[in-house]
Amino acid sequence: MRHRSPLFALACGLLLVTAFASAGVEIAKTNGEARHVKAEKYEADIAADGALSSLKVKGQEMLKPGVGVSRGAYCFQHGVVALNKIEQPNDTTVVARADGKPSVTYEFAADAITLSVANTTATDLQFVLVLDPVAGVVLNDRGDMVKMPVKQDWADTAWFAGDKKLRVTGANKIWGPYVENTGVIEADLKAGETRKIVVQISDATPAEAARAADVQQGKTAEPDLAIDSPRPWQVVQRRTKSSGIVRVSGHMKPNAEAVEVRLTGKSVEGDLPDKWQPVTLDATTKAFNAEIPTPAGGWYKIEVQAKAGGNVVAQGQVENVGVGEVFVIAGQSNSTNYGEKRQEPQSGLASTFDGINWRPAADPQPGAHDNSTGGSPWPAFADAMAARYHVPIGIACTGHGGTSVNAWQPGGDLFRHTLGRVGELGYLGFRAVLWHQGESDTAGMSTDEYAAKLANVILASKRQAGWEFPWFVAQVSYHTPKEASFNNIRDAQKRLWDQGLALQGPDTDTLTGDNRDGNGAGIHLSEKGLRAHGKLWDEKVAAWLDKVLAAER
Repeated sequence: MRHRSPLFALACGLLLVTAFASAGVEIAKTNGEARHVKAEKYEADIAADGALSSLKVKGQEMLKPGVGVSRGAYCFQHGVVALNKIEQPNDTTVVARADGKPSVTYEFAADAITLSVANTTATDLQFVLVLDPVAGVVLNDRGDMVKMPVKQDWADTAWFAGDKKLRVTGANKIWGPYVENTGVIEADLKAGETRKIVVQISDATPAEAARAADVQQGKTAEPDLAIDSPRPWQVVQRRTKSSGIVRVSGHMKPNAEAVEVRLTGKSVEGDLPDKWQPVTLDATTKAFNAEIPTPAGGWYKIEVQAKAGGNVVAQGQVENVGVGEVFVIAGQSNSTNYGEKRQEPQSGLASTFDGINWRPAADPQPGAHDNSTGGSPWPAFADAMAARYHVPIGIACTGHGGTSVNAWQPGGDLFRHTLGRVGELGYLGFRAVLWHQGESDTAGMSTDEYAAKLANVILASKRQAGWEFPWFVAQVSYHTPKEASFNNIRDAQKRLWDQGLALQGPDTDTLTGDNRDGNGAGIHLSEKGLRAHGKLWDEKVAAWLDKVLAAER
């Protein structure tokens, strides 16, 4: 598999397939401990090594074992992981395990397979599904449909083979080609992590099948009406406590005399009025644009329709758009994805922005300069803020682990990266920057030097962006349990608060003991510490934001 061999990792884990006999699922032993599953929508095989080696839909094989090291769907950890202890705790569940190795629990239902992969080892692993080239067209959750091979960080995908459709959620990425032009779905698991991957089997709609056929043949089937803004899962920064401005723009193919937009959903004040509003249309370019005052809240559905002669000639929609609070994150590792365990928001109101697209804010946070892949405090922060304010919360993470304040000076790559995100969100497009950095500067940097250099970053960011936005600066200098704080950096951070250059962020040096990874010995945060870190940020930001919102009434 060349240097990307981690993708072959699907044979590794514990596949949990839940299917109820009443739902028409039958599991039978075949050779030795191997199992054959027959369900309403599919047939599947679990091999004696614990891999899901076959998945047939309407007689069509969708997986591709036997090419390179591929076992179909399996775990990979420096090689394919054989899980040859096969157990069947009930009529619809099969567990594959081996001593000292990961496990996979398969739960089979009439139209779905849920795979719970538990990495109980001390080493990262990959769980992969190698798909037959017949499933050569993939759709992401934003509506983009492409022909394989591609490489994308897509976690929610649908794969098409004629009128057959597999939707796979819970992965990290897709890539290809692998051997014989196969595509790979990959889920990356840290040591100690458990991941749930769901494979949903269904019939493609006639429209989906036709579009997939066009894509397979190289035809670009651009919709008659495309909405460029907002994007799915986008959070628009509210301008006052009660409302914000949602910019609706796009373009279309047919000639039209008028364009209308309708927003539906539940705001903090109740349901939005179910009515159409006019949108400005440029008849020459066929582009449309409008700024719609919108109550705080969400998620909202935005529908756009174009009319000619009183008839609708084109239409489109975007779902999961919110008006709430947006924050840019910058700093070093504890501002990014270096926590011991990836976190998932529980509120349903947390979203994250990578500079192009938005998605639900499960770790790892996209857009970080270092492409880190662990856990972060931001799902916990967003959940706490959402519970407090009852609006969607947006996160834009830009940090880089192990960096000094020297690396963040104006003109450098890190500064440009964060200012790029500031520019992408736009004027008044976020509430504040949350800065968490200092651990790398505790040795050899004086209070005066650190304060001056961070002040330079803050002032230059506002000057180059062209508008005033607040910076919160955390008090942070922790190294080890025996070196839990350094006054040279702590005093510098406090000086910025006292001078009014920054708002007071949390004191994260207080996160000691089992809040740190490595059983308390590390500099990064455990799962408990990540949640505590997010809560500390919530408390500091809310103490300030409550006053701001009171003035915005």
